[in-house]
Amino acid sequence: MDSGPLSHPTAQRPNTSGLLLGLLTIFGLLSAPILRAQVDWTEDPASPVVVAGTGWDEGGVFTPSVVQDGDTLRMWYGGFVSLGDPSTVAIGYAWSLDGVNWTKHPGNPVMTGRPGEWDDPGVSGQIVIQDGDTFRMWYLGGGCPDDGDIGYATSTDGLTWERFDSPVMVHGPPGEWNTDFLAPGGVIKDGGLFKMWFVSGTGTICGASPSTAASIGYATSPDGVTWTLYDDQATTDPPYQFSDPVLEHGPLGAWDYNYSISPYVLPTNTGYEMWYSGWVFGEGQDMGYATSPDGIAWTKHENNPVLIAPGWSTGVLYPSVFREGDTYRMWFQGWQSGFGASIGYATAPSTTGVEDPSLPEAPGTFTLHQNYPNPFNPATSIRYEVSEPTRVVLKVLNIIGQEIRTLVDEIKPVGFYEVVWDGRNREGLGMPSGVYLYRIEVQGFTSTRKMVLLQ
Repeated sequence: MDSGPLSHPTAQRPNTSGLLLGLLTIFGLLSAPILRAQVDWTEDPASPVVVAGTGWDEGGVFTPSVVQDGDTLRMWYGGFVSLGDPSTVAIGYAWSLDGVNWTKHPGNPVMTGRPGEWDDPGVSGQIVIQDGDTFRMWYLGGGCPDDGDIGYATSTDGLTWERFDSPVMVHGPPGEWNTDFLAPGGVIKDGGLFKMWFVSGTGTICGASPSTAASIGYATSPDGVTWTLYDDQATTDPPYQFSDPVLEHGPLGAWDYNYSISPYVLPTNTGYEMWYSGWVFGEGQDMGYATSPDGIAWTKHENNPVLIAPGWSTGVLYPSVFREGDTYRMWFQGWQSGFGASIGYATAPSTTGVEDPSLPEAPGTFTLHQNYPNPFNPATSIRYEVSEPTRVVLKVLNIIGQEIRTLVDEIKPVGFYEVVWDGRNREGLGMPSGVYLYRIEVQGFTSTRKMVLLQ
């Protein structure tokens, strides 16, 4: 990775100030119009589908996070009264049966900043997933990414939230790529492991400057609370001494030159796909697309951006996406002149435009990858590739080669695979700290790698 200094051209912008103004910058609410032809997505004629109301969200609504719960769509979204008062930023809830007509909860907001606590004065930027009977939320607390960290809360009904006492992810140390600001991004649960793609960088988001640079990082957690940031072992000097971004802002002249922010990630049959927003300072935000076989090495779509600001908006970001049959459905934040914000809705066919164009149709060889994270506690992810249909056996062994557990023993078609080991043996008992082996056997091919469990 290029660890040299970032250089950005000076751009003219309105003379603005205030914490909330900076907060809305990372959520895409500062931009000038930049309208180009749309690529893959078609905006619904009813869009925007959620707009400013009265009271707590009369200034605007932003950062939607949508979960499909049976036949009901549930949305958690940010709202504010005044740009000049970050204490008015809070999180509300709405529901819909069709994704277009939304009913706001009469008791909104469902979460606010707590005076005197770490998330004072405001909360926003929430990412919500459904995990069995529990809704899990990661959110920005503190009113501004420059001052805020990422918190965690759970709920059984989506309305009453129990918050973890302290932040679960904080800024990086001085001199690192993630030292100055932090905001949550897309989260998925993969087996027993939570995976988050978050936004961080250097510079000033609260009252942004043309020298600010934002990229997307990656972290994993066994419980949603304790997170391990991705750290490329080949980069040992600042600004990548302790962790590394996995999708960086673009080069000079690119549509995402200053910022790559607000990622949303879905798993696919061959890896992962991401929608994210790019920004050139003084211009607008557009939506890009990228694919990855492992969630770490990302390839940006050659025809980016794939969604351009519609007529009612000057910037699009904070996508919330899911696939339903042969259609992708996206809710996104749109910035409006006059410092307002609304939530739009668009669809795209799943058979064109976004079909993992950067990935091979099939692996060329049988491959066993290094587990991640490593060392780990209590769970780790193991990836492997199958180049032709065959029986695959993947086992965990102790350091002297005795079998601990069989993770895979079945016929697998061609494809990219991932399995999680939770640190337990075949009887379900937790294993002690130490070095373990994992070995794949497939059609004359055998490969063994080491991993370290820390209890």
